[in-house]
Amino acid sequence: MIFYPILRNHIVTKSKFLRLSSTVILPDIDTNYYCNSENSLEIDNNIKLRKGVGDVNRVMNMYKKYKATPLSDSSYQIVRENLYKELSCLPGELAELEEALIKYTVGKLLQEKFQLVSVPDILPSQVLESCGMTINSDRTQIYSLDPVHHGPDLYLSGTAEMSLAGLLMNTTHTEEALPLKLAAVSRCFRAETSNLIEERGIYRVHQFTKVEMFAVTTPNQSESMLEYLRTKQEELFSPLGFNMRILDMPPHELGAPAYRKYDIEAWMPGRNNYGEISSCSNCTDYQSRRLHIKYVHNDGTCYVHTLNGTACAVPRMLIALLETHQDPKGKIYIPEVLQPYMNGKKYIAKNNTVPELKLMKIKR
Repeated sequence: MIFYPILRNHIVTKSKFLRLSSTVILPDIDTNYYCNSENSLEIDNNIKLRKGVGDVNRVMNMYKKYKATPLSDSSYQIVRENLYKELSCLPGELAELEEALIKYTVGKLLQEKFQLVSVPDILPSQVLESCGMTINSDRTQIYSLDPVHHGPDLYLSGTAEMSLAGLLMNTTHTEEALPLKLAAVSRCFRAETSNLIEERGIYRVHQFTKVEMFAVTTPNQSESMLEYLRTKQEELFSPLGFNMRILDMPPHELGAPAYRKYDIEAWMPGRNNYGEISSCSNCTDYQSRRLHIKYVHNDGTCYVHTLNGTACAVPRMLIALLETHQDPKGKIYIPEVLQPYMNGKKYIAKNNTVPELKLMKIKR
């Protein structure tokens, strides 16, 4: 695995740079909070709201001496609703549109001083689990590589967030260097399952391209950084001309690492419903404690906060674009901001050059 980082003003505390390995590093858990019996009711309620598992009373009894998400209403809250006046393979101009989305997104992020990083698609379990992913269980979405042929403890990355967090493992940063804003384009591999007809095609897929934003901040900066990431997402999506809404998600919709999360949904006419196209999360110190990412503060060190946000997830963006901008004859309007990345094309015409694919049974 090779990283090509462009990072400045931070201190690497181990080796010349970073070596991802299978060495087990235990997470630094806040035992003053998790093992304080006065907090047991709050912790237990949050476990139930997140539909998680865990026996806090057993932890108290066993450990006796480990900030959860604030309790809120059990449904999402719509923050804003912006209204603007299924293939498994993408041929021809659709492939061009995919590349246009990526180039448009990366260009905007570079203007915002995000540092672009080339990341690997294969990671060790420690990085995945430290980022909050469950592996080697019945509910995992993570693909594992055959240890016989590829070596032990190797897995396909589900998002560039994991690689970017792993990139910073065992590093200490100067406070002046924060916030740190990174971005990456990567393939994402997920074992998606759904029995819903409307989610077939490219709504749920096992592999897709995504542009990811990742931020590292001090604890005092993380809440404002979350709002910044959400604002950047809105600024990226609004010129694309589809209807969307922003949701402040309730605790039971959050994964283990997230303290707070916004989802952005776009109106998809073919589904006659909104569908998620993006999200951004504040993971506070969940990942940094497990990966030992710190910053110098006064005479000591403290754990950073990490945040992530999807700048562009190609398949669902294509659904929203193609269904919103298609005329009755099948011609698709290309949003003006994407036209420079498609040689000035304004429309995608119906493609008659690609033969229709049919399923055939072969008799033996």
